Amino acid sequence: MAADLLQCVVNKAHNQGLFELPIPSHEGADYPVIQYADDTILIMKASRRELFTLKGLLESFSQSTGLRVNYGKSCLVPLNMTNEKAQMLAGVFGCKIQSLPFTYLGLPMGTTKPRVEHYAPLMNRIERRLTATSNFLIHAGRLQLVNSVLSSLPTYAMCSLQVPAAVWNTSIGQEGTACGEVLTLMLK
Repeated sequence: MAADLLQCVVNKAHNQGLFELPIPSHEGADYPVIQYADDTILIMKASRRELFTLKGLLESFSQSTGLRVNYGKSCLVPLNMTNEKAQMLAGVFGCKIQSLPFTYLGLPMGTTKPRVEHYAPLMNRIERRLTATSNFLIHAGRLQLVNSVLSSLPTYAMCSLQVPAAVWNTSIGQEGTACGEVLTLMLK
């Protein structure tokens, strides 16, 4: 509900000429806002005026809905701009600067196809979940754990990205990794 309200507020500001579309589009296009639960990505031009306007809109949105923006957790991902300008814009917004690829909802986001090393956080999460309790479970319990972990986290990633085979070959199939160890124990 609040996500729709934020999209409407940003679209109204765009229609009033306060925001310019970062990528030229057809007339009447919505302003690019990507939202899932309480995570939001706004794609904007590198304009100090537009960032001041956005910060004012977010403060107004916060006061009217009771939802707070945590600028300490927010970040600016600059594309094709000098470091000085990026620092100035981050200062206006009160956030940190990150670079591509960055992680959004646990998945690597960037302008190119993610490389194998960009999937390390996902594979580390899978390994942590498997190693936390696998030593204490009997064979059937391990099988259930592997089925649930290896079906939920990777399925989420594969719904959004084409996960390279090398990710599975280096992380799951190898002995010496948590995934490989649990699978090896199960096959004995």
